[in-house]
Amino acid sequence: MACERHVCKGVLFVFAIVIVTTLDVLCQKCNHWHRRPFTPGKEIPLYIGAMFSSVEESTHIGAVESNLRPAIDIALADINNHPCVLRGYNLTLINKDTQCKPSMGMKSFFDMMNEERKKLAIFGGACTRTNELVAMAANFWHKVQLSYAENHPMFSSRDSKDMYQTFYRIVPGHRDQLQARIRFLHHFNWTKVGAIVQNDDSRHSLHMEAFTTAIERKHGVAILATHGFSSTKMNIKEGLKHLKAKDARIIIGEFNVSLAAAVFCEAYSQKLYGPEYVWIIPGYHQDYWWLSKNDQIPCSRFQLRKALEGHFALRFTVIRSDTTKIWSDKTATEYDAEYRAKCKPPHCQYSKYHGYVYDGLWTIAQAAENLITTMMMRGKHFNPEQDLLDSDRNVMGAWKLALMEAIDSLEFEGVTGKVRFYQNERLGRIRIVRFQNQSYTAVGEYDGAEDRFTLFGQRIIWQNGSPPADAIQEVIIRRYVDYSVFYIMCSLVAICIMLAIALLTVNIYFRNHKFIKMSSPNVNNLIILGSIMTYCSVILLGIDTNMVSELDYSRMCTAKVWILCFGFTLAFGSMFAKTWRVHSIFNDIHLHKKAIKDYKLFLIVGVLLLIDVLILSTWLIIDPMQMAVKQLPTEKDERSNLLIKPTIEYCKTDYTVVFQALLYGYKGIFLVLGCFLAWETRNVNVPALNDSKYIGMSVYNVVLVCGVGVAISFILQDQINECYIIISMFIIFCTTITLALVFVPKIVELMQNHRDPTIHYPRAMMRSLYVINKNRMLNKDIREQILRQEKEKRILKRRLSAVRRETLAVLKYSAKLGTRVQQVDDNSKRETVMMHASQDDRPYGGVYVGPTDEKPQISSCEELFSHRESQSPGHLFITKLPPTVAVVDQPESPSLSIKSKQDEPASFACPSGENCDKESKTGRCCCGGEEQEQEHQQQQQQCQMVKLPRRSVTPSMSEPDHRRSMSSIAYSSFHSLMFLSEQMNRRKRGGNDGNNDDGENLIPADRQRKSQSPQASSSYSFENQIATVLKRNNDNSKNPLTSFRSANVR
Repeated sequence: MACERHVCKGVLFVFAIVIVTTLDVLCQKCNHWHRRPFTPGKEIPLYIGAMFSSVEESTHIGAVESNLRPAIDIALADINNHPCVLRGYNLTLINKDTQCKPSMGMKSFFDMMNEERKKLAIFGGACTRTNELVAMAANFWHKVQLSYAENHPMFSSRDSKDMYQTFYRIVPGHRDQLQARIRFLHHFNWTKVGAIVQNDDSRHSLHMEAFTTAIERKHGVAILATHGFSSTKMNIKEGLKHLKAKDARIIIGEFNVSLAAAVFCEAYSQKLYGPEYVWIIPGYHQDYWWLSKNDQIPCSRFQLRKALEGHFALRFTVIRSDTTKIWSDKTATEYDAEYRAKCKPPHCQYSKYHGYVYDGLWTIAQAAENLITTMMMRGKHFNPEQDLLDSDRNVMGAWKLALMEAIDSLEFEGVTGKVRFYQNERLGRIRIVRFQNQSYTAVGEYDGAEDRFTLFGQRIIWQNGSPPADAIQEVIIRRYVDYSVFYIMCSLVAICIMLAIALLTVNIYFRNHKFIKMSSPNVNNLIILGSIMTYCSVILLGIDTNMVSELDYSRMCTAKVWILCFGFTLAFGSMFAKTWRVHSIFNDIHLHKKAIKDYKLFLIVGVLLLIDVLILSTWLIIDPMQMAVKQLPTEKDERSNLLIKPTIEYCKTDYTVVFQALLYGYKGIFLVLGCFLAWETRNVNVPALNDSKYIGMSVYNVVLVCGVGVAISFILQDQINECYIIISMFIIFCTTITLALVFVPKIVELMQNHRDPTIHYPRAMMRSLYVINKNRMLNKDIREQILRQEKEKRILKRRLSAVRRETLAVLKYSAKLGTRVQQVDDNSKRETVMMHASQDDRPYGGVYVGPTDEKPQISSCEELFSHRESQSPGHLFITKLPPTVAVVDQPESPSLSIKSKQDEPASFACPSGENCDKESKTGRCCCGGEEQEQEHQQQQQQCQMVKLPRRSVTPSMSEPDHRRSMSSIAYSSFHSLMFLSEQMNRRKRGGNDGNNDDGENLIPADRQRKSQSPQASSSYSFENQIATVLKRNNDNSKNPLTSFRSANVR
């Protein structure tokens, strides 16, 4: 039994402890409600004056009483049923409709003040015009007013503490909006913004003024431009043009929802949208406000949606999104579901203010509870009907201050967030939403009570993948050669240097080998040494201040110029010297056997190196190289909206152009001469000069690559990586190809004859050089003689054609006159009958040309034609025949008649022994019948006859003188014709053969000149002979009696 008693006592003790602990917790939570006397069913009414409106204002859509009545009912029920709040009191609202009119609002306020039911506070209203007047009047009645929807910035101005001393608002106001925007700008490092504001609405103009002042003075954000517009003038276009001119990328907008569509339509027209721009505007709590029909804007819905894409809006939080439980032991989500269940269309529309109505009533209840608890702790009992009487203003003033202190000290969790006040304003939550994919998405939130900014970055979909910059930012970037490129080039250079060292080793080791020794191994060593230096210059070209200091870089500038110049001079200069040796031997004018030793080649290379040293030393002394930074053209990064100003390092001197011109000019002449020598010796293939062909190919390679490389280096000098790659590859390629052309044939020869290093290469092969040179010079002289003779031949043809035309005219006229001309050659004293022309009764005539002592015996037509074929083919119109032969043409054309000196009738015997009568009626040979006649006719047609048509000539002088003159002209013309024809024949037969048998074909003056001076005659040119003949012809035509005499004039 004793044990059972002890167990019962223990259980009772534990139960008592639990009860005490629970009561203590309840006491702490309910502010000692258990001490307050309370009689169930006899609660004391606690009246609150409510000012709701049955009319909706455009700036407070959804604030009408019908939309807020479910929230009021839920709040009053939760408050009056709560065991810890206003226990023994019943919170009651007395509503007055203000209709959003200042007059009705003041009337409602006065009615509430004059009623017997005294009001602890005033709850409402929503319209700014009503709240402004009521707030000023409530201060004089010592009444505290708490608005559930007012967010006008004038209640947070400097004068608000005096004018609206007792005015509170549960909805987040101007201060939270301002802080949310500033924190949002700081998050993205936007320090340059532009602003556009609606000036004719103080709700927006005051807020923008406070915002711009705060960010410029306290937060270091620059305002690039601020432009205002009015709803009446709609001067939005000018404002956006001003912002665009200032290059504002982050634009803060403050305007009503009714003007938002017009603003964004103009932004679309001026292209102030897209990934480079960010708009931040007030939140209108209407997700599809932009779909409202507006005939005043010219944009379509598609264009408006495109302009709105990506903009941000800041609006107060309607319902908190977390699961924190509030005083009524429910979550915000549970309350929102309860509100939606009671708010059924069409009598009730979901309102953005219902949560603030609920928290506002709880704020008044919590403040009243604190006030009542405080009085009870002082030993006083709160009786509204007595304590709230306004007969004693001092008492009312004390109640007012006590209630305000209670509100200021409140801090509890509500459905809209933690409820906390600072300077009569609620420190609430501001939600940041972004318009993307045609709807608003919550991307961040600012909690004013906790001063905490949260951004849901994963929800933001940037069009360029990253936030845009607030302006085009200028970033200076120093560009260097990429390490990967530099290391690759260094690896290639290292391989090439090892290859060159291997070639140098082979060249030195086999220097006594006959094949190597004949190619001047010492000069080849210079080629390899120069190649190694050019390889080393590739490494120096890639070094920058990313690897060495600026002082060392300046030294590198000088080193890489010297090494590259010396390497080029050693390598190319050695090849140039060897090519010059081949050219000098091959082009020896006197064809002497010459030997050019290696020391002469070294002397050439030494002179070239001396020129390099003089130029580079002068450059180093007068103007040493220093490191400089070059600004390249600015580049724009579209994705990050940056202006990149790249810079590169380079070596700078004041006289760079002068010394580069000297080096390039000297090297250029050097290359041109080398190319010329290589071309001149392109056909040389002599064993003793076994590498001359490959040296020439190397020279071509160096000239081509150097020319292209220098040009590209100037073009790509600003592209540091590309320029370094191309120049380095050119140097490596050119140098490697040169080494391969010079030494690979030697390596091949050594591999083929490595067992017999003293193999003999015949020296007699050098004689072929002499033969080649001699034949080349002879061929050159022959070609020149052929060209000169062809030119003379063309001149003779032109002059011969002129003489022929003149001769035909003379023959025609002389044939009519019938003149016989003869001349005695003074040198040979031989009489030569030059022409005998006759005119008889028949319309036929004849001409004889030729010397009298040349009378070949021709007895038939066959002998005539055979004699004709044996003559030179230069006489086109004149047939050279003896004077005893007569040629008779067909009767229908004029003919030439050949007569002797005795004027005997010309005739010849036919093959059959019959005589051919000249006076035959047919004018043909009458021998042997018809067949022989046809055969003779064919033979006679082959004779080249001069056809002389009959023409009446009226001489201008007497007939004897005229005949004498024409005879002289005929003689001169025929003499010139014969001379020119003879010379043409000799040219065709192969030129002058050294005989003197052509003297009788020359004119007398020429014979006399030849006989008097044989040496002068040999040098006497054919052109001078032609000129003499033509001149004499002209003189004879003027005075025919000076050189000729006439005889036997008929």
